[in-house]
Amino acid sequence: MNIRSQINQIIAGNIPNSEKLQEICTLLKNSFSHFHWVGFYFVHGNKKELKLWQFAGKPTEHTIIPFGKGICGQVALSNENFVVQDVSEQDNYISCGIDVKSEIVVPIFQNGKNIGQIDIDSHDIAPFTKEDEDLLEFICTKVASLDLGSIINQDPS
Repeated sequence: MNIRSQINQIIAGNIPNSEKLQEICTLLKNSFSHFHWVGFYFVHGNKKELKLWQFAGKPTEHTIIPFGKGICGQVALSNENFVVQDVSEQDNYISCGIDVKSEIVVPIFQNGKNIGQIDIDSHDIAPFTKEDEDLLEFICTKVASLDLGSIINQDPS
C-alpha cells in the first residue's frame, strides 16, 4: 500500500484525532530515511504561538514556538511552505539539535485559516524533494478535514 493510501486509511480510521496525528508522524518517520523528526504544531486558541502536539523522534524542548520565531514561527506568519535545505544558512532558525541539517514545514489550513503545520527535520543536507513537499501538502489537506477544534482549544497532554 502506498503512503497516500496509508494516510487515507489513518484519517478514515475509528480512533481519536490525536491518535491519527501520532500514527501519521510515526508512519512518515518510519517510511522515509531522511525524515528524522516529524511533528505537528497547532495554533493554540488566540495566542500568537504554536504548541507541539504529536511527534515521532527525539523529544524537543521547543514545545511552544512564538509566531515569527524559527522556521515554524515564520510559516505561522507567511502561510507558505518553507523548505530549508541547509539550516546553517538561516538567521532565524531555532536549533532542535546538532544533528538537524535541514527542515521542511507545511501549513495546515481550515476554512482558509492557518491552524497549524507539519514539521520535518532531517540530519541530511538538501534531502527534501518536490515529491516530499507535495506529499506533505496532501497530508495537511487530509488533516484539515478532521475536527481539530478540541486539539486547538486545549493544552496538549
